[in-house]
Amino acid sequence: MKRYLTALLLLLTIGVNAQMNTDRLLAIGRNALYFEDYVLSIQYFNQVIKIKPFLAEPYFYRAVAKIQLEDYVGAEQDLQAVIERNPFIPSAFYARGFARKRLSRWEDAISDFDKALEFSPANPTFIVNRIEAYEQLDRYDEAMSDLDYMIRRNPNMLELFFEKGRLFLVKGDTISALNEFDSLVKRDSKNTTIIGARAVVRLMVDDTKGALADYNQAIDLGSKNPSHFMNRGILNYRDKKYMLALADYDRAIELEPRNDQALFNRSLLRSEVGDYDNALLDLNSIITLKPDFTEAIYQRALINAEVGNWEGSIADYGEILKKHPSFVPAYYGRSRGYEMLGKHQQAYLDKEKAFQLMQENRNKPNQKRDTIDTSARIATIDESSIKMRASIFNSESTDNGTTQQGIRGTIQNREVNVINEKNFVLSYYRKNDATLPGHQKHHSALDKFNDNYKFNSKLYLVNDEVSLSEGMINYHFATIEQLSNLIHEYPYNAELYLKRAIELALVQDFASAIEDFSKAIFYGDKEMSLAYFYRANVRYKQMEYSLNNHEHNEDLLNLNDPSNKKETTLALTPLDKKYAVDFEMIMRDYDKVIELIPDFSYAWYNRGNMLCIQKDYPVAIQNYTRAIELYPDFGEAYFNRGLTYLYLGEIEKGNSDLSKAGELGMYQAYSILKKISNQ
Repeated sequence: MKRYLTALLLLLTIGVNAQMNTDRLLAIGRNALYFEDYVLSIQYFNQVIKIKPFLAEPYFYRAVAKIQLEDYVGAEQDLQAVIERNPFIPSAFYARGFARKRLSRWEDAISDFDKALEFSPANPTFIVNRIEAYEQLDRYDEAMSDLDYMIRRNPNMLELFFEKGRLFLVKGDTISALNEFDSLVKRDSKNTTIIGARAVVRLMVDDTKGALADYNQAIDLGSKNPSHFMNRGILNYRDKKYMLALADYDRAIELEPRNDQALFNRSLLRSEVGDYDNALLDLNSIITLKPDFTEAIYQRALINAEVGNWEGSIADYGEILKKHPSFVPAYYGRSRGYEMLGKHQQAYLDKEKAFQLMQENRNKPNQKRDTIDTSARIATIDESSIKMRASIFNSESTDNGTTQQGIRGTIQNREVNVINEKNFVLSYYRKNDATLPGHQKHHSALDKFNDNYKFNSKLYLVNDEVSLSEGMINYHFATIEQLSNLIHEYPYNAELYLKRAIELALVQDFASAIEDFSKAIFYGDKEMSLAYFYRANVRYKQMEYSLNNHEHNEDLLNLNDPSNKKETTLALTPLDKKYAVDFEMIMRDYDKVIELIPDFSYAWYNRGNMLCIQKDYPVAIQNYTRAIELYPDFGEAYFNRGLTYLYLGEIEKGNSDLSKAGELGMYQAYSILKKISNQ
């Protein structure tokens, strides 16, 4: 009996340890997933699955990571495993539907969205995705039915009515679409996106006068949509108002320099008024952007012939004939070029080929022929990216990718949505742009830290961390194991704890990293000053994850869709008082760093971010100011201080700081300054 009880207790202990182990691994995996370390998160979920293959949750989160890595086949397999283990999780059906949608398996996707909606009938994300799938299969009535249901539940959400108008257009019902947009304009008469959409519909029904009036109104209201200028340019061109048309094309290209349609339209107009040199510049730009833009190549061939560049004209016609071997005008055009160069035999062969094709066309009038349309192009409603899922009412003024995405230290101006630059942390890895002048950060204390402890690699100061590859992950896990063995032999060695803490932080095991940093500080000496800095940053990450993730975080299901990206504000509310102690501990660590290294500007900067989170903006400004005093070229500190000034309504100071930030390489500052100047 005694032996039996001992065995039973041993089994129970093993079971408890396994449970604690898998819970911990799952939590760390979710940390990594939240911080977009998808490959690393998969490694943790793999370990949980090996220990407890009957659990549904690790398969689900591994599927989410795979979707973010665009492995939709692997994600579908994992989600199938989730559903087999627990067929009552609506998010699993939705996620599998999303993966199947990405694989263009629309019927299967609809089946999954149907199942998800059985559990959660009013979930707008599920419905929106089913609408998209219905539309792909031309099942417009069912898509419209879903949309009407959403409108009944959200009668004040204008985006839904906008989407309804777009859906009418896709169906080919321009009258209903026009009625929908008319109604929308009455409800929001200053929304340039809606007015521009109505203009497109008016173009489609040949109401050019009404379309021109709409574009004039949208542009007068401050539209920055290049398609509005481009389409108005076409209308002005049709009215033979060439200078106005050219000005509109210029503005469209100024707003979007890589807009091939606007460049093409401008090249046609320049060609028509005899400005061949500039027309060729536009066409060269288009063909560089889109080498397969046949219409542009054909137009360039015509202009090259017009200016006597016969070799260029012949080359262009040759490119066209590779793709359109039955396009008769290209043979005639090339034959003329050969004639002008005295290559009569080649000219004769091209004329013979053109004549032969024309005869075939007469004998087979219904046969499909190669044609090229060189008329001016209208930006249609789809080409303007008008989608319900694309935050259409805020889409006109973009930052062209210059604004850094992130959620650490988020701050919003009343009029312009902007995000603070993130905290600086220590890492073995930095992105390539960190090596550019003005971007590489250093401090003598970090040099000393690297020299004292002889880490496996040099530590850098970065504020945009690198996600680990599989090889890097395996290396760090192996290093953790080696250090653990050494710590077992030398349990009071501060340096070993410090090195392991850094490794644990890299693989997102925050709790263990904090514990090791604490031991390193306890067993170490004042040379451990940057361990406080590292511990503060890890504590911040741990708290950020806790604040922004609930037990079953639905935000993870905004799967790889740029329109679903959120700016999350990490700010204390009455519900978050339990994190006040965490804030205090983080601030104490930064204070300790400043006590030990008073000129360490990055601790002052990070404190400023923390104070912004707590909405203590005047003191945050003092901290950013101190960081700048210590490091006059601290672009990120100027940037964040500028945003804080803007929030407080001190526009002149904010503009000055943002201008300085831009000068120091923070180019997103210029986008914000432009938005402010347009207010």
